[in-house]
Amino acid sequence: MQDVGISDAVAHPLAYYRNHLEFNGYHVEEDNDAILGRHPRKANLYVRQILGRGVLVNTIYSIQPDRKRIDLLEYVNALNAVFLFMKAYLDQDGDLCLETFLEGDYDRTNFSILLDNIEYDIATFYKNELTKEYLR
Repeated sequence: MQDVGISDAVAHPLAYYRNHLEFNGYHVEEDNDAILGRHPRKANLYVRQILGRGVLVNTIYSIQPDRKRIDLLEYVNALNAVFLFMKAYLDQDGDLCLETFLEGDYDRTNFSILLDNIEYDIATFYKNELTKEYLR
């Protein structure tokens, strides 16, 4: 699969996701076996194929550097308590990751539902009183 780019092959599993995101107004960039979708009004999405399983979809936010780790962990725990479709965690760089998974092969209806679910949890994320305070 190294010689075939995502944009070059209709058969590449991520080509369907790329087309779907572009149709929904995302500017898509390719990165090996993943795609990055940037949108002017929605969360940027990183879609990575997990061979034989499905796709992992996440978005990453930088955290203010002066925050105490325990406060960040309590914030992440509070997010996880209200999220319905995504999980939140701090990665090895201290960034806040919001992530969800879609099992199986591409399906237009299921991926549309997944995008709606992501938007629902992202709206919850932005309503949290600490989000603006903690993000860079």
